[in-house]
Amino acid sequence: MKRLIAFFNQSFQRKLLLFNLATVIITTVVLYLFLMYNFRSITDFSLERSSASMQKTVQEFLERLVEEKSNSTWLQLKAAQDNLSVLGRTAQNMVDNSAYLATDPMLYQIPLFQTVLHEEHGALTSDSSAPVDALVPPSLANDPRAVQQLELSAVLNLSMAAVFEANDNNAFVYYVGGPATPVTRAYPNYHLAEVLNDQGILDSLFWKDFFAPNVASWTRWYTDPQLQAEIPSPVTVEKPYVDAAGQGLIVTMFYPLWDKQTNQFAGAVGVDITLNAIVENILSIQIAETGFAFLMDGQGNIIAMPEVGSQLFQVEFTKTELGDLVYYKGALTDSRDPVVRNLAAAILANPSGSQQIDLTDASGQVHREMLAYNSLPPLSDSNYQADSWKIVVVVPEAEISEAINQTRTDIEQERLRISLISLVIAAAFLVAVTLISVRFANNSTRDLRLLSHAAGAIKAKNYDVALDLKSQDEIGGLGRIFTSMAAEIREYTVNLEGKVAERTADLRTANEEITRLNDQLRGENLRLGAELDVARRLQMMVLPPENETSEIPDLDIACYMRPADEVGGDYYDVLRVGDTVYMGIGDVTGHGLPAGVIMLMAQTALLTLSKSGEQNMERMLSVLNQVLYKNILRIQEDKNMTLAILQYNDHEFSMVGQHEAALICRTSGEVEVADTMDLGMPVGLEENIDRFIMTSRFHLDRGDVLLLYTDGATEAVNAKKKQFSLSGLSASLARHHKLHAKDIVKHMLADVFAHIGEAHIYDDIALLVIKQK
Repeated sequence: MKRLIAFFNQSFQRKLLLFNLATVIITTVVLYLFLMYNFRSITDFSLERSSASMQKTVQEFLERLVEEKSNSTWLQLKAAQDNLSVLGRTAQNMVDNSAYLATDPMLYQIPLFQTVLHEEHGALTSDSSAPVDALVPPSLANDPRAVQQLELSAVLNLSMAAVFEANDNNAFVYYVGGPATPVTRAYPNYHLAEVLNDQGILDSLFWKDFFAPNVASWTRWYTDPQLQAEIPSPVTVEKPYVDAAGQGLIVTMFYPLWDKQTNQFAGAVGVDITLNAIVENILSIQIAETGFAFLMDGQGNIIAMPEVGSQLFQVEFTKTELGDLVYYKGALTDSRDPVVRNLAAAILANPSGSQQIDLTDASGQVHREMLAYNSLPPLSDSNYQADSWKIVVVVPEAEISEAINQTRTDIEQERLRISLISLVIAAAFLVAVTLISVRFANNSTRDLRLLSHAAGAIKAKNYDVALDLKSQDEIGGLGRIFTSMAAEIREYTVNLEGKVAERTADLRTANEEITRLNDQLRGENLRLGAELDVARRLQMMVLPPENETSEIPDLDIACYMRPADEVGGDYYDVLRVGDTVYMGIGDVTGHGLPAGVIMLMAQTALLTLSKSGEQNMERMLSVLNQVLYKNILRIQEDKNMTLAILQYNDHEFSMVGQHEAALICRTSGEVEVADTMDLGMPVGLEENIDRFIMTSRFHLDRGDVLLLYTDGATEAVNAKKKQFSLSGLSASLARHHKLHAKDIVKHMLADVFAHIGEAHIYDDIALLVIKQK
């Protein structure tokens, strides 16, 4: 040991070599062991987290999938209901004006409204080639009231074909008279006289023989105001059935009619809707290898399920085949497996959800299934009881776990391969470092000797030093510094004036660079100013013009928007869709171009939703929030928006969403504050705000004034930093409420700007005045 120590002490090069090799070898071994341990720990942890994350991701995917399918299915059913309601309201107008129609024979001289009947099988019927089918049952063929009722119903020819063709799922549209005269008018013309005669039911009376309980339910709806308040639409839906004529799965909807003169049921219009497209869309869902979806009603009855599901739930199913479309019907509540019965109870008890269940197959093996389900909005059955259809998705957990297990095996193999490669690389690295260290130690001692000689020369005031150093590390850098120092001293000594001139030139160059950068900044400021000006113009362009608001017959509306110096996020809108008027007002947090962009998103979303026929205000706000939330994530902005949406129809207002409190000034001058804090939350903040949304309703009499505004009006400050405040705005409204809406806005703005005086306006100011005519 002593000889070894003495060997290294005899040479600085040897000591340097020993130090380098010991440091590298010890560090490499320790790091290799540490990294291998961490690599194994990280992969194990990642596998565990990936498994949990995949389970969660699959569950969320299933929930989103059933929600999407539920929405698309409901849109088809809702479209059918809306089309039927159009025909129903037309027929109700016919009933209400039947006395006038009967006294105006000229109307029925028009070819479109003529009903040509002939006798067939004892019944009176139109020709099979006629556009619209008409039928008087044999027992009523000699009843002039029945014939007259059928002829009066010819006014429905005007809209029957349009209603039928408005929905691809429509199979049959028809009108049936009251219990005393149940004549039929239908489109398209299937020649009911021949079809019903072949079935032996030609002389059956529609209401008495087929739908007697429905008549009692419809009578209850028309005579029970409380029921009408709970269920605004009289439309009822029958249970789905397989059409004997081969048109597939059919659901029938009725719109009952009422004779206000006799206060009695006066017939109904109906539509038979084929569910084939809906069923095919749901059965087309296939997740993994055997995952599937099925449709069930609110009583647990399976409307349609694929074959793989019929084998899974141990239920007696009925098979239906319609060409390539094959599905099964049954009832989960009748399953022989108690787990399936409990599952059915859970699905029926909750509007949506997900869970996992363990099922035993025919061989006795237990396997786990992942499920997600979602409800369609409720339909009204023939007794006006809510019937919420459900869409359920089922996926075997084993098929999901199979991918995770394969991933685990692949990672284990890759981990072994990487470990071996790392070991080989570490060994090669140590060999290379040893060779490099030997060369480095030799070069380092050579350069140190040269530096020692250079230091002696500088001490002797010999500044013409040139070092031939091969090293590029700190020692080489030190040599270059010595050389530079000697050259600088020589230059300062020999030519001081030249050095001053050089420094002056350097300063001139730097000054020119600063000037160039200032010019670039000035151009960038001009570009940004132009961009903000474009955004400000867009913000003002999407606001409702006066020619649109003036067309609303029973409202006097005036609007005002004053953007602040920067582009703001204040927004208001007035939209008329049919007899309904939608109004919105909101404020995006912050200023600048992003706030203006988000305001434009909100305006576009509200316009789209209102034009789409969406009537549910809470649903409208929910969808608008989801659109803004996803767009804000996409543009990576930390912003949200207060937004209140109002729906107006015949003096009645409905309001949803959180914004500044609305002010209502009655004709007496009393001002009411309609708080919106409990009607929602800022949109764009969370993806789903359904649980926060509520609806507020109020009524305006003639002369009443509704004021909507943004916080730029109430928070406007004067030179003393005092805000105009809600009380100031209320007082201003009370003073001017008897004027026209435009004058109210003009005088209220005068009050606000009089309060501000010469102070700076920091925020957008928006006012929306609605006065009931």
